[in-house]
Amino acid sequence: MSKRLNKKLRKNNKVVEKDLFASNADIEFENSAFEKTTYFDSFDVITGVITEGSYEYDKKGRVDSYSLRITLGDSSIFHGFEMKNSKSFKKHASHLSYILNYDTTYSSLLSDAVASGDCQTLTHYLDQLNGIGKGVTSTASSINGGIMCFA
Repeated sequence: MSKRLNKKLRKNNKVVEKDLFASNADIEFENSAFEKTTYFDSFDVITGVITEGSYEYDKKGRVDSYSLRITLGDSSIFHGFEMKNSKSFKKHASHLSYILNYDTTYSSLLSDAVASGDCQTLTHYLDQLNGIGKGVTSTASSINGGIMCFA
């Protein structure tokens, strides 16, 4: 792996740490050069939330897509996103972090999705975030490992 690619992957990992996880949780990263994927996970000792995810990158280290699964007890939610272009990852990650932590509309849609088992409205809402690529599979969500909803 080249120095340039390593530097870009470290920069992507910083985006995950600082923008996606706006907390002090310890995050572990594992890179698979063969798959061109970096896996990450964290455990928040205060809340008990386990977050697992990954991002796929091209030969220059630019993020093509990423996903995360947030688990608390026996409940989990999955979100997957395809990026619009190479500069979208940082913008999207910080916007998603804000949505997950502070947005009341997201909280309401998430509650409805958990109650009904239908995550289509939630997925359409997340598809409007900055930096999402075009297409039917640009945004995906699933509640408790159920049916995958695409925007």
